[in-house]
Amino acid sequence: MSNINNFKKHFVFDLDDTLVDGRFFCGETLARSFAVFIPDIDKNLVITLHDQLHGTAVPELYTEIAKMMNLKLDMKKNLPKLLELDKQIQVSEIHRLKTFDGVTDILGFLKSNGKKIHMCTNRPMSSLIPALEYNDIKKFFKTTVSCLDEGHKKPDPKCLLDIIKNSGDRKEDFIYFGDSVVDCELSKNAGIEFIVFDQYLNEKNLFKKLINMFLEDKINNIKKTL
Repeated sequence: MSNINNFKKHFVFDLDDTLVDGRFFCGETLARSFAVFIPDIDKNLVITLHDQLHGTAVPELYTEIAKMMNLKLDMKKNLPKLLELDKQIQVSEIHRLKTFDGVTDILGFLKSNGKKIHMCTNRPMSSLIPALEYNDIKKFFKTTVSCLDEGHKKPDPKCLLDIIKNSGDRKEDFIYFGDSVVDCELSKNAGIEFIVFDQYLNEKNLFKKLINMFLEDKINNIKKTL
């Protein structure tokens, strides 16, 4: 962290489970949406399956979970209705998508050091922008892209490659931060460096730990000059 000025120029982030804590809420949203059609559905199982499939785009989540649970539901007919219910829940309860500790500090630190920050996620814009605005972090992002809305869901690298192309800089100047295998595959397909951020293995305060590490390193450097 202390050598950040000699590091990457562009920092690209996933949103869910990387910057905001949305895993349980998103799993619950799927369960509640399914329950409109199947009232006695095992909601806890839906949430568990969502956890296993995290990183997958929302339409595929509904389709895969319906298949895994062998639900008697015509997905071709009802998927649009499920997605509309999903959007309604996510937007109306956007306050449940809260940033992890230290996120605002990290983003502010990067921007104050002249770094360009981008968002590249599968979350639809209908809830992506409200989530960024609710957490007051929209101001940090130079580019905000929903791969789902663009028709190139991760790990298709099209949206990420467009961000790189529009920047005018090299791929080597970019780094992507995400929490899933899908994010890793996205970065690999785009040919840029990837760092996995597992907030849940770090007690949901990974960014706070990084800020503390930076401050400690900075203090130690100052002590060496005294």
